[in-house]
Amino acid sequence: MQFNVKQSYTPALELYELNERALIIDTETVGTGPTIEIIELAIGDVAGNIIFESLVRPVLNRLPPLSKHARFDRTAFADAPYWTDIWPTIEATVKRKLLVAYNASFDRRALTVMISRHGHSSSERGWRCAMQTVKNRIGARKSLTLSQACAHFGLEGGNHRAARDVQATCSLLQALRY
Repeated sequence: MQFNVKQSYTPALELYELNERALIIDTETVGTGPTIEIIELAIGDVAGNIIFESLVRPVLNRLPPLSKHARFDRTAFADAPYWTDIWPTIEATVKRKLLVAYNASFDRRALTVMISRHGHSSSERGWRCAMQTVKNRIGARKSLTLSQACAHFGLEGGNHRAARDVQATCSLLQALRY
């Protein structure tokens, strides 16, 4: 499936679905549309433990120029694996799991592009959107960023690094449970 192909709706997470069969996922990307590439991916369990984390060396896109706002040390990508190197581990990790992301439609599309581009397939159980859950819970009309949603509940937000965003999403979902 290509990035610009409309995907089916990703429903809001129902909190009862947050169990041992669910994983929280986050991606960081470069590029847009059909050339989007995941450059960092993290997967955590529902307790907030990171079970997979990796930088991914881009092939089609250059990394953004280094600036005071840059999230990544570009030199770290010199030894980063390529997508094809980490895919077997990712695929085994997400097999038959419900994937939960803060902005699931974005992460789902990015992952779909990477999987499709390399001729892989994935056997996850489905996707749920934590952002929609937060929006529904607090009655917001507009979507909140992860940092805004965390601040609403007095939690430390993400920082646009995959592992930290997974942990922030987990903390947010735990706060919604109680």
